[in-house]
Amino acid sequence: MRIVIASAGSTGDVAPYTGVAATLASRGHDVVVTAARDVAHLVTDVGLEVAELPLSARDQLDGFTPTPGFRGRMAAMQWLARQAKEQAEPTTRALLGILQGADAVVLSPLMIVGMQVAEGLGIPSLGLYLQPMTPTRAYTPSALGLPSLGGPLNKAVGDWFLDTAAKPHWPLVQRLRAELGLPPAPSPGRYRREAMRHGWPLLHGFSRHVVRHEPDWPANVRTVGYCWPATDPSWQPEPALDAFLASGPAPIVVSFGSAPFGDPAEARRTVVDAARRAGVRVVLQAGWARLDEAEGSHDDLCVVGHVPHDWLFPRAAAVAHHCGAGTTAAGLRAGIPAIPVPVMLDQPFWATRLYELGVAPRPIQAASLDTDRLAAAFTAVTTDPSYRDRARALAELIATEDGNGAVADVVEQLGVGRSD
Repeated sequence: MRIVIASAGSTGDVAPYTGVAATLASRGHDVVVTAARDVAHLVTDVGLEVAELPLSARDQLDGFTPTPGFRGRMAAMQWLARQAKEQAEPTTRALLGILQGADAVVLSPLMIVGMQVAEGLGIPSLGLYLQPMTPTRAYTPSALGLPSLGGPLNKAVGDWFLDTAAKPHWPLVQRLRAELGLPPAPSPGRYRREAMRHGWPLLHGFSRHVVRHEPDWPANVRTVGYCWPATDPSWQPEPALDAFLASGPAPIVVSFGSAPFGDPAEARRTVVDAARRAGVRVVLQAGWARLDEAEGSHDDLCVVGHVPHDWLFPRAAAVAHHCGAGTTAAGLRAGIPAIPVPVMLDQPFWATRLYELGVAPRPIQAASLDTDRLAAAFTAVTTDPSYRDRARALAELIATEDGNGAVADVVEQLGVGRSD
């Protein structure tokens, strides 16, 4: 089978899909993963075929400064929605070409028009979402970071969110359908409900031990477990990092990934001062927050660039992070406590889950991050053994699931009869 895994976005939006691709490739399938040009190396570094999309994931965040509270979260969504609308046409045109000759396609939620493209080309598709996006009475949409509003309102807001996110793309959808010989689409909400009613497969690539599978989700929605990124067998740590890890007790890793973090020098000073006050060692991943632009490493601080989380986190005492879905998953897999510092979108949702699961102290909102709060959190996760005990127990449960294999099984069922 020729299989396209249509992903977009930053590192955490692409890397998990490489694990699914590698699993399918190991079963003898021809697999290609789409990715923005500046993160395409995540695919090629692990020996997989990439189809570059005509956009930059990092450019979508450049110039954006997050602000606190609900208004700040809405501003972040509006900013990213504008970016997505600008990129929709070229991305969709690229996907049309990439899907030629495919037998099945796996769609990330960032490929909003992907289902329409697949339908027009007669290619079976499924959704693979790394965050809970299916409306439910249990909570409000994960991307909004809101507290529960009660069952009926939670569900209503979930439906509103998905329909509102799709609406700006609907003129493109209608043009595309006309070009592909399809009848006009109904409204975004009706189109989505009809797809779900007809059993469009939607897989949740996270653990039911972290986010339970809700009883009000349709039968075609399955929670299959985390999809772990493929590994680069040639990757080796820098000698300085190896030496730092060997020179003292396990450090706390601070990793804010692709999250925009305001003034990088101020954020870095906060981390360094908090670590000194708490008496802990730190490995600081620079990330897109540019936390490497100030002073270099010293005895209790090692500044690094990209280091695979599946290698680094098991060597850490804890991890302070922005609570992106991928980083959250990697910390849970390693069985170490977390210090949640959410910035925007679904990050407050994951931060709250870490706290509720007992593997992290109360989240520190990024806008409220200061030396006192961070030092207290560093001390809590390194002196209270209950955080590590619960993290280890949860890691054992997560390890019983095989998200990559489960997704590959469904993809193979989609393509039955379409190829030899």
